[in-house]
Amino acid sequence: MNITDDCVKCIVGQIEKATKTLKLDKDLAKSIMFEVNKRAENFSFKETPPFVAKDVYEYLAQRTNLKDPLKKMKQESIKKATGYLPFIQKKIDKSEDKLFTAIKAAVAGNVIDFATIKEFCLDEEINSIFQTDFAINDYKVFKNELEKTDSLIILSDNAGENIFDKILVKTLKKLYPKLEIYYATRGKAIINDVTLEEAIQSGIDKYCKVISTGVDTPGLEKKQASKEFLELFEKTPLILSKGMGNFECLEGFNDKRIFFLFKVKCAVVAKTISRSLGEIVLKRG
Repeated sequence: MNITDDCVKCIVGQIEKATKTLKLDKDLAKSIMFEVNKRAENFSFKETPPFVAKDVYEYLAQRTNLKDPLKKMKQESIKKATGYLPFIQKKIDKSEDKLFTAIKAAVAGNVIDFATIKEFCLDEEINSIFQTDFAINDYKVFKNELEKTDSLIILSDNAGENIFDKILVKTLKKLYPKLEIYYATRGKAIINDVTLEEAIQSGIDKYCKVISTGVDTPGLEKKQASKEFLELFEKTPLILSKGMGNFECLEGFNDKRIFFLFKVKCAVVAKTISRSLGEIVLKRG
């Protein structure tokens, strides 16, 4: 999915939001935004939103001397998400279809996203998600594919969301003990996305193999991924892709191995899949 004019405005807006979140000196913030707006004039409309966004986020990190500018925010999201674990686990334990309920919990966590104009409340999402229908629901197809495979990659998205991903992985391992699960993170700190650090912090590595994609983009931009990851990616028969960033990078491949799981948080993605803002989807590639 290539960028649009709306994507350009969104990406520039994200950096402005970040300067306010970080409470930067006004002169520094002004200087950063001047350069970001200048760079935005040369964004390539042949690239995906995550690929374009990486440049200005790297510039933000450079100017603030912060390797992970939104680290504090990521830790706050993880702490808040952790508080919901007992509630979600109880829902899964009482559920007739434990996998479906765990997937619902995993998509609820997808509201934790710095890189969107429209913001959603995690409290409201958790309390309503189990009564919310998928606008696109390829769950039966996903489950059928899952029962035929011995290997699954889960492409992670945002910090905090990974807490709910851990419950999903635990559920998968209980239902499919022989299933080899790989939990793939970003290769470096970018926006509020999960890196190896946050994944291991959650303890998800006790139930699956945590690996790095090697990407420096807020989405799996394949041309940025490591050779080792791509080799695994290409031979793995089933992939669960979390979040819009991964969707933006991978939807154009029409890869039937991939199932996209996310909440629609921007008008561009909504238009691409002919759905509405705020809806949730589990969509085959």
